[in-house]
Amino acid sequence: MLELSHGANTALPARRMTATVSCAVPVDVSALLVGADLRVRSDADLVFFNAPEAPGVRWAGDGGRQRVDLDLGAVPADVHAVLVAVSLTGGGLSFGAVPPPQVQLTTAGGDPMALFTVAGLGPEKAIIGLELYRRADRWKVRAVGQGYAGGLVELVEAHGVEVDDPGEAEAGMGAAPPGPAVGAPPGRPVPPAAPQGPSAPQAPSSSEVGYLERCWLVWEDASRSLAGFRSSTEHALNIRNDEVTGRVPRGRFDQLMAAADQRLRADAEQLRGELARVEPHVTAEAAPFDAPSWLTWRPRTDLAEGMLLGRLSTVELPDLRVPLVLRAPWRRGVWISRGTVPGDAAAYAWSLVTRFLAAVPPGLVGLEVIDAAGLSGAGWLNALDPSGGRLLGGGVATGPAAAERLRRLLDLVDLRRIGGPDGESPSGPDGGPPVRLVVVMDAGAALDGEEAHGLLRLVEDGPLVGVPVLLVETDTPAAESVRAIRIRQSCNNLPSSQGAVGDSWVGMDWTLTPEVLPDGGDGSRAPALLAHVLGAHARTIGSSG
Repeated sequence: MLELSHGANTALPARRMTATVSCAVPVDVSALLVGADLRVRSDADLVFFNAPEAPGVRWAGDGGRQRVDLDLGAVPADVHAVLVAVSLTGGGLSFGAVPPPQVQLTTAGGDPMALFTVAGLGPEKAIIGLELYRRADRWKVRAVGQGYAGGLVELVEAHGVEVDDPGEAEAGMGAAPPGPAVGAPPGRPVPPAAPQGPSAPQAPSSSEVGYLERCWLVWEDASRSLAGFRSSTEHALNIRNDEVTGRVPRGRFDQLMAAADQRLRADAEQLRGELARVEPHVTAEAAPFDAPSWLTWRPRTDLAEGMLLGRLSTVELPDLRVPLVLRAPWRRGVWISRGTVPGDAAAYAWSLVTRFLAAVPPGLVGLEVIDAAGLSGAGWLNALDPSGGRLLGGGVATGPAAAERLRRLLDLVDLRRIGGPDGESPSGPDGGPPVRLVVVMDAGAALDGEEAHGLLRLVEDGPLVGVPVLLVETDTPAAESVRAIRIRQSCNNLPSSQGAVGDSWVGMDWTLTPEVLPDGGDGSRAPALLAHVLGAHARTIGSSG
């Protein structure tokens, strides 16, 4: 049987198992079915003695000893994890006053699988013992040990269960029904980035396979390993305080830190190995710009899986750089924040445009560049479209032409939404390509202009009908207005210089290093690779019609 320490995880060899708890005093065992944000979907996802069954999870009692029987194959696909919780039944005790409880997993036949001794507890009256979570098509178990001094009521509220009367519920949850009254989950706050700051792009759907999903799974595993390491470090520091004051013998702190560091390094090595096996086979749009695949790039005949945005790193894992990837074509807008150096945002924007074009077949997508102030220096685009305007939609729109271009795009979006003439044809009413990538330069100024409401409509409605939007915050910082916040909440937010991106699983902050064209400069001249990709698209479009 494998003994787990704080934060440790391991693969589960079976789908059917039982979770039990050993403790010197009576305890209640319960379970929560949660999503990737650690929130329940509804009150039915809390499984305990008064609500003993949910899909794949069943509570049972045997002579006073409680258990949770699990059939992970029957757990709904939108449930990311099952949390096994342990709570004291007596009102006066805390876990710090009794020997550490042990949470054990056994197979359906009774064979031991994993054991977690939850040591180092103090005023906590309820704990999350184990987390059984999905990893691709496998299940893993993690030793959590997170405690709640407020007991089971605090624990379930932290995971999205609303308790109508915490005082009465706490008294009733001791050892007998009726237990807590549950209602609509209020939604546990998770730590995403603030609306005006960088936030993690949406993950690909669970049905997607291949390189994109692998990258997101590696990021998730790395985030959870990092969270476990930080939790173990915090636990070890508490032990060190006890060592310094003489309450416990010295040496345990060093042992815990060494074990936590060893686990983190082992996890990182495994994840680096996963990436190393697949990255040599990645096609250009998902590879660094200096990768050999760009030297042999040719226009695609099919839509690529997605594209690379940059690399994620953290100080605790200096040798692990996780690719941040995004599905193509975009289903949400993308907001690029101003960088530390003028021109960073424009350089990153044209880098993403290059990847977007490399990810789609010629004729499928056209660029619609809007620069109302005309200060972006992107006029060089006008000379790069020998396709007669079909690729660049008539060139960069500035001044009054910018407002007219926006109105034309909104008309296209409206036609597609209501299934008008454009619903019968893959192209627009003007005969243009079916996908229009709209690049809005100096987005901060655009949000202060007269057409700001139209821009909001375009960002919210356009991506789902083939009109994705890339907003580039270059010269004018975006004001902290309701409209600006709403637009950024509708977008994947990316820093154009090294900046923080928060994951959507455990709220760890990672540093994103954007992948930028080597000659991107400040965006005032054509990067060579972008000109090459645009030219290949234009030539293919010209030869076909």
